[in-house]
Amino acid sequence: MRRLVFFDGPARVTYTPPADWEYSSTNDNLLLLHPHGAPGEATIRRLDLARPETFDDETTKRLTEEVLLSVPRGATNVDLVSREKNPLIIERKETFLVIIKYDFYGEPQLRSVLFLDRKKDQLRFQLTSPRSNFQHLQEVFGSSYFSWQNL
Repeated sequence: MRRLVFFDGPARVTYTPPADWEYSSTNDNLLLLHPHGAPGEATIRRLDLARPETFDDETTKRLTEEVLLSVPRGATNVDLVSREKNPLIIERKETFLVIIKYDFYGEPQLRSVLFLDRKKDQLRFQLTSPRSNFQHLQEVFGSSYFSWQNL
């Protein structure tokens, strides 16, 4: 079992990615690829916040719009599938989940983005894959959320 270690000041934050998924990182982004070149990718991104946020109506509306606008150029039939406050709690921190669908070069896609706010930053867990494989990948990627420690 691989465990990734990130340093948050003096604290060590750990995460175990899904088994056999490949990963690479740059500054505040972690890219996870489904094994064996199967379509689908996940990213975990850290963004600095100007001030702490709560998932109130205004914030959840803004975050939903950001996800809808995040589709690649040329995507069509973009639509909201669902949005849910606190589908899970990670390390006693609230979350907000948005799932959208769209077509990209004729291929139906789904994207989920789970937001987790810490006091000074926000983590965004994003999964994008063809609709045919999304449910399975969402379950696998989602199960890795519970591996975070010391967030």
